[in-house]
Amino acid sequence: MRKAWPVVVSGLLLAGCRANPAPTAVAPPVPAPTAGLQQAAPAPSGALETVLGLIRHSWRLAAATDAGGHRIGSLFARPDKPLRLDFNASLVSVGGACNVMSAHHAAGADSLVVEPFNSATAPCDDPAQAAAGADLARRLQGRLALRFEAGTPQRLVLVNAAGDTLAFEGEDAQAAR
Repeated sequence: MRKAWPVVVSGLLLAGCRANPAPTAVAPPVPAPTAGLQQAAPAPSGALETVLGLIRHSWRLAAATDAGGHRIGSLFARPDKPLRLDFNASLVSVGGACNVMSAHHAAGADSLVVEPFNSATAPCDDPAQAAAGADLARRLQGRLALRFEAGTPQRLVLVNAAGDTLAFEGEDAQAAR
C-alpha cells in the first residue's frame, strides 16, 4: 500500500494535464477592490461641475420672487444681514438667520434636491430674521431647478416647485468666511 500511494497521487496529477489544441481567449484580470473602501459610481460631469460651482462660493440672497413675479419681502427682514447659503459636497446651510440650519442635498447638472432642514434653536433678538431663515429653508426643500448665470458676481438661481425664484450672488467662499 505504501508504494501505491505515490503512484496514485502522480496519476491524479497527470490526469489533470492534457494537451489543449485550441487556444482559448483569456479575459483580462479584474482588479480587486481595495480592502475597506467602497467603490462609488462616478458622478456625471454635469453634477460634478454643479457641486464645484456651489462650494466655491458663499451665496448671498439678492432677489426672491413668487410665481406671480411679486417680491418675497419676508426673506429680506434685515437688509444689513442678508440670508446666505453655504455648500459642501453633501450639506447646505442657511446663514444670516438667528438659528443654524442645515440639510443634505444632491446636485444634478441642472437641479438640486434638498432634504428637510435641521435647526439648532437658540433665543433670537430679531423674530423677523428668525422667520426669514425658516421661510427660506421651507422654500428650499424638495427638487429645485438650478442654473448659474455668468457675471460679476456670478449668480445662482433656484426655482422651487411652487414657482418661487431665489437668486443668490456668489462671493469667494474663503473670503466670505
